[in-house]
Parts: sequence; C-alpha cells; structure tokens
Amino acid sequence: MKILSYNVRGLGGGEKRVEVRRLVTEKNPFILCIQESKLILVDDWMIKMIWGDTPCGFSYRPSEGASGGLITLWDTSRVDVCSTMSFGGVLIIRGKIIDSGEEFAICNVYAPCDSVAKRELWERLIFVITNNGDICLCLCGHFNVVRHEEERKGRGTIFRQADADMFNNFIVDGALIDIPICGRLLLGTVVTVFL
Repeated sequence: MKILSYNVRGLGGGEKRVEVRRLVTEKNPFILCIQESKLILVDDWMIKMIWGDTPCGFSYRPSEGASGGLITLWDTSRVDVCSTMSFGGVLIIRGKIIDSGEEFAICNVYAPCDSVAKRELWERLIFVITNNGDICLCLCGHFNVVRHEEERKGRGTIFRQADADMFNNFIVDGALIDIPICGRLLLGTVVTVFL
C-alpha cells in the first residue's frame, strides 16, 4: 500500500491545491494524509480539486481557528474504509486493502508544539496502537519534534532534548519503526509503502 503524507501548511490557496493534485497524479497513492489544512470545512468540491475525478472517500478534522486541520483521502477502488474517528490532532481511518483483504489502520497526526500536550498525545496514541495490534498500523504526519539534534540543523529552531527523549520513548513503547522520509522533502512529503 502506498501512503502519501503532506504537511501543506494551508490548503486555502489555489496554488497549494494544484500542487497537491499534481502530487496525487504523480504518486498515485492508495491513501493521502494531509496535515495543517487550516480549513474549518472540507467538502466534495475541495476534495475533487485535490484528488481529481477518480473515485475517493475522505474524512477530515477541522482546524481550530487558523491552525491545524487534518484530511485523509483514499482511493475507493483499492481501499475499503469501514470506520473513521478523531481526537485532538489525530484522524484515524480503519479498513482493508481490497485486493488482499489485509486490514489496516492509518493515524494521520498533527502534534501540538506544547510539551505537555505532546505527552498526552503520545499516551493516547499508545492506547490506539495497543488496541490495534492485530492489524497493520501506520502513523504518519507532522509530529512537531525531532528524534536527534542533527535533524534540526539549519532550521533556526531550538532543539529540546526532553521533547526528543519523550518522542523516542513513544516510538520504543509503541514498537514503532521510524521510516526515513523520501520524496520531496522541501514540500514536507513522505511516501510510505507497507504490505
């Protein structure tokens, strides 16, 4: 399964929608996870603008004011989504791959910047991971933290060792595998393939 994750940093402008549409056409993902849409409402017209004419389903979590907002889209000819749910900074879809019947859950994450709020999010996600241990699970998105100081070089932001330690512990506690970013790093995209 091919999953595309993209922190768009605002989907309100036409240029950004065209860029996402171009990416969908080029990468042809089963699932597209968008973070930081900054949209309160997402409708069929918006989805058609970014996904195109091929069949798709979607779920979204609205932004809170001018920040956040998650959208998850999927190709309904390849993926059958049976449920969606969301809570602060997370949008989860659960379903199966049509060709193989393999069940999965995808967690589209946009983590807060605040350390206390991050800790609470990691705890909630551990609960989700534990309760979905019988299926393929993928967490993707923007976690607002890095694992090591080297990942922050040249970005002009402050590295917080305590946040990195907390994030690394979350990865270990969840028995997660950190897949390296590939693709168009400057645009914040990640292409993940898992079976």
